[in-house]
Amino acid sequence: MKKLTKLLPEWSDVIYNGLKYDETETYRTIRHIFRSLWTYYAIVNGYFESNVKKENILLLQKDLEKVFQLNSDYFPLLLLYHDIGRPFNREWHTFESAKIIQQRKMFQSFNLSPIQEVILTGVIRHHLLPGTIFTGESSYFGAISVYNDQNLQDIWLSYENIDILFHSLMVFTIIDIWGYDYSKIFDHYFSHYYQIRDNLTRVFAKINSIDEKEHQIKLFQEFSKIDEINLKWRLACALRIFQFVDTQTYLTENFYYTKIDEGLRDNNQNWKDFSNYLGNIHSLIQFKYALPLMMVLASGNFVRKPFDPEEKIHPQIFDFWQTCTNIVKSTQTNSNYPLLWNFIFNLPRGWFFQSKHVKYVLSDKFLIDITKSSVDFNSKMDSYMINIR
Repeated sequence: MKKLTKLLPEWSDVIYNGLKYDETETYRTIRHIFRSLWTYYAIVNGYFESNVKKENILLLQKDLEKVFQLNSDYFPLLLLYHDIGRPFNREWHTFESAKIIQQRKMFQSFNLSPIQEVILTGVIRHHLLPGTIFTGESSYFGAISVYNDQNLQDIWLSYENIDILFHSLMVFTIIDIWGYDYSKIFDHYFSHYYQIRDNLTRVFAKINSIDEKEHQIKLFQEFSKIDEINLKWRLACALRIFQFVDTQTYLTENFYYTKIDEGLRDNNQNWKDFSNYLGNIHSLIQFKYALPLMMVLASGNFVRKPFDPEEKIHPQIFDFWQTCTNIVKSTQTNSNYPLLWNFIFNLPRGWFFQSKHVKYVLSDKFLIDITKSSVDFNSKMDSYMINIR
């Protein structure tokens, strides 16, 4: 740490400020940063051990080599700086990290071109996007936040820049997961993350050929088509489909989707009516740190294990989605294009292990409190914010 302090005094200064502001969160952040860096170097040097197939590690090495050819400092800087804002603003730490970097001009002393610096800061600002699309907390249209990032406007003029932006986000997400000692990755993660990257790259590459005034409408049209297909996946993420699909013989996508259909029938509903009710509104809905919440709503408790064949999905998860949809439907907007709705749940850290909080989330009062929460418009992010406390 002393050597790093001398090598990166600005980085160290932010870390020491973090210790003064929130010591526990800062130490947690430091552990994650250094574990991520160790993981990166272990992968590129060929001595990383994991439960995934060698072919997937080789693919990851190839992707990292592509980034290395762009700039050898790029990925280590990404890992070092991606979470430095977390002690000061945990909920929006990606934006806080990018803000600190820009205000302090922390990348100017490195061998980065102006466009590389822009892309690197953009990846840090939006580094949660691929992971939250995968876990259903975000929709594909949630990527409009990347388009709305004024710092990235020049990116959309070049396919090469679009490709490296989403390429970096994808490979970073995998290493970021391995940066936590409790996290596991299975082989299916790779195919899903590659699909997410390809979808994002393909859609953003299309807008270069149309008038700028039509960009946001075009993005909504394209992403909402993917979101319509992906809706059942988003619902099934409450059953941890993203983590355990295909890890056992019975854990097929169809198994999880059948559980959703069964749950709807038990709630006197069906998939066609339920999905029609949500319509393309669900593309607008983004959840902030809500994965444990959705798991509790669907299962009655929080466990990191596969859904049991005999287990029933709870109806609260469907009521939750309809409640959030109703809020969006009932609010009149004057915008000429669709806007994101960020539902932010301010529950204590580790709340899902405390029975009083679990009971609250499963109660009618929780849904009532969501409907009573104030709706605020954030002009900087061009989106609506609903903070549920």
